[in-house]
Amino acid sequence: MAPYIMKTYGRKSVYIVLNILTALSFLIFSLATNVTSLYVARVVQGIPTFAIVMSTFVLGEYSHPKRRGYFISVKKTMFAIGSLLCHSLGMCWTWKQIAAFAILPYILALILTLMWCESPSFLALTEKYDKCEKSHRWLFGDSTKSKRNLEELISTQMEARNLEKNKENMRTVIRKLLKKDFIKPFLIVSLLAIIMDASGKYYMVAYVVQILTELTNDSSIAAYLTVGSDILTLAASIISCLVIRCCKRRTIIFTSGVTCVFLMCLTSLIRFLKSRYHIGESLYWWFIPSIILSNVFVINVGIIPSGFAIMSEIFPLEHKGAGLCASGIVFTILFSLVMKFTPLMMEKTGVEGTFGIYALHVAVGLLILYFILNETKDKTLQEIEKEIRGVKKSKFNEYYLNDKLIIKA
Repeated sequence: MAPYIMKTYGRKSVYIVLNILTALSFLIFSLATNVTSLYVARVVQGIPTFAIVMSTFVLGEYSHPKRRGYFISVKKTMFAIGSLLCHSLGMCWTWKQIAAFAILPYILALILTLMWCESPSFLALTEKYDKCEKSHRWLFGDSTKSKRNLEELISTQMEARNLEKNKENMRTVIRKLLKKDFIKPFLIVSLLAIIMDASGKYYMVAYVVQILTELTNDSSIAAYLTVGSDILTLAASIISCLVIRCCKRRTIIFTSGVTCVFLMCLTSLIRFLKSRYHIGESLYWWFIPSIILSNVFVINVGIIPSGFAIMSEIFPLEHKGAGLCASGIVFTILFSLVMKFTPLMMEKTGVEGTFGIYALHVAVGLLILYFILNETKDKTLQEIEKEIRGVKKSKFNEYYLNDKLIIKA
């Protein structure tokens, strides 16, 4: 339902409803007195979960090309702060108190969302060009380059409208979804989702206590290491704002990805040697946790921010709704598989087997991305869209100049 809702009501209205629903879910959590109330809270909270994917795409529309990358990193920093607060407050607060505290960020988010303008991309898509111009000027200023980007945005949507003279039916929709400019971004987003999930984006947050407890055989040490992991995640997210501003997306994703594979394989190997042959036991109690925490740092300084930055940029505006829907389905399926199978894998294959399997997934994903991933840093969404579609620069400029004259006329 998300693509239809966003295309009909816009980005701002959807975000207002999402913040209200999430705040309501935490309110029900804090007041819950039985299991039924908990299920009701989870159902209400489940409705706006597509915001996790949606926010990445929408942030790409609201951000200047040169700032888009570290805005995504700031978003990941907020996630790290939330995880750190949850694990820290859990040592002295009850879960009801934490749920009540979690209402406050959504009230603040609701107030801030009311101050937004509507997305220029959405307004251009719905042919509200006057409002699009005002919104674009409010977000990006009135410089010459900003005006060129606005004209390029409008001309691209005019071209799309001219090609869609007839009302879409099921056949035309399916034909659009089989085009290269949808298939390629969808494949890139799916591979990035696999890499992020396999590297530990979710299971290292949810199961870090169990993993560290199994490795150290001491739950109290594992609890302190968990807080240390959250602090490292926060530090990495802050540093990633600088890294993603200075370095190219491909450089970050492949450098951090290869490092992650190496650290995960090293963890698997050392754990295997210790459990099977009792090699390195004197170093084991501190060395393995150090490797795991280093991997957490690498993931959050490179893989996650660069992955989400690419996701926010890669889909053409024409396919953004369908891309959001398809990506949300992929994210949900992968999230469910990782969260359900990780405990089972740890039980059947141990930490060494689990990390080895996930390292293989990351390696395969990186290998495929190496041949199909475009560089997107500091490019406008229209420039990225042109590269995805394989439009030659000279042809595009000629069409752009023609459209520019039409717009002025």
